[in-house]
Amino acid sequence: MPPIVRAFLPALLLACLLIPCQAIAQDRVLRLHGSNTVGQRLAPALARAWASSAGLTEVSSSSAIAEEIQIVFADGNRRTVVDVHSHGTGTGYADLVEGRADLWMASRRVRTDEAARAARIGRLDSPAQEHVIALDGLAIIVHPSNPLRGLSVQRVRAIFSGSTSDWSSLGGRPGPITLYARDDKSGTFDSFRSMVLGDSTLSARAERFESTDALAAAVAADPGAIGFVGLAGVGRARALSIADVGTRPLEPGRVTVGTEDYVLSRRLFLYSAREMSPAAREFNEFVNGPEGQRVVERIGFVSQDVVAVDVPLRTDVSSDYLSLTDGARRLSLNFRFGANAALLDTKAQRDVDRLVEFMRRGENRSLDLILIGFTDGHEIDTYQAISLSNDRVDLVALRLGRLGVGARRARGMGYAAPVASDDSEQGRARNDSGSPVAASSAP
Repeated sequence: MPPIVRAFLPALLLACLLIPCQAIAQDRVLRLHGSNTVGQRLAPALARAWASSAGLTEVSSSSAIAEEIQIVFADGNRRTVVDVHSHGTGTGYADLVEGRADLWMASRRVRTDEAARAARIGRLDSPAQEHVIALDGLAIIVHPSNPLRGLSVQRVRAIFSGSTSDWSSLGGRPGPITLYARDDKSGTFDSFRSMVLGDSTLSARAERFESTDALAAAVAADPGAIGFVGLAGVGRARALSIADVGTRPLEPGRVTVGTEDYVLSRRLFLYSAREMSPAAREFNEFVNGPEGQRVVERIGFVSQDVVAVDVPLRTDVSSDYLSLTDGARRLSLNFRFGANAALLDTKAQRDVDRLVEFMRRGENRSLDLILIGFTDGHEIDTYQAISLSNDRVDLVALRLGRLGVGARRARGMGYAAPVASDDSEQGRARNDSGSPVAASSAP
């Protein structure tokens, strides 16, 4: 070998070894695993918006396996790879605990037993690790030609448990009811099981789906069908109004889901380990910021941004409630508390800051703020209910006051305006921990 070749060989070999190592070292990977409701459209859209805000350009997008997508972004020699695996909320929990995911996408709240088993990665139910990213309504959907416009939760339970099997018994056209449901790995099915089925069991006649879109398409193609999906997944099907015992029927929509008055409203989450990667932290902050919440709205879910809306006055409430809210506009949030406690939950703690930002806007500085607190009616006498609801509004008023926002009125009204039945844990949570907020023009 000539001397000149020998002289260059080590340098060439070193260059060949250094170039791929350098590329690998510059790659950032963000792994989002779990809920199909979150992962099918919302997570990829959020990832693209996040990357764009950081000046990254999308290089490629590929899906070698169903319900999985890999998106590669680049900025010069820097690459960021986002892997979205949407095989169900349960799969995301396992991946986060085992270190195979950076963020767990969930369409239900972490269960107590899950949080306990995950103790080695922190407290999943703490504000530092539980991140509400959007609001959703579990929509009960039928074929557009179905003449029914609404059902009670109890009748939906009877349908999906199999005890009601023909539309004629519900006032519809005679014919068998075809059932479509999400699979057992789905957080949407977990939500449906806890909010609707309760102690009942899903009928063996139900056809199961991993994909939200596939289920909605099947319902839209079958005049005898009924199914359930997240709000953004209704597609060409039609959502029914749903009522609980003693409450008004409501359709899932921007206002009813934003205030969580809709009986089948739910929250969508990202859960993180105690130690987050820089990419995961940046992504989570983006999602909960104004740009991320605009993406939430664009995809079809309900953002956590506060807006004032005109809603019809309820006629099933006390005269005190009516006089307090006369001429007021409803704000699109409720403060939630722990059961029988005056402690804000993880979302409510962030909602305080959102409300402050809303009230500080120039167009809202002339508004007065009214805080109204409530409890559920479960084993609490009238005096205790009023006292607890007053403690709740006082807590919110105190926190707002420390941030420079005062409330014109802050009043607890006990069990004055329930939005759900107290027969379930979810119903009690909506009644027991709600603190609707209203704003009216200053006199």
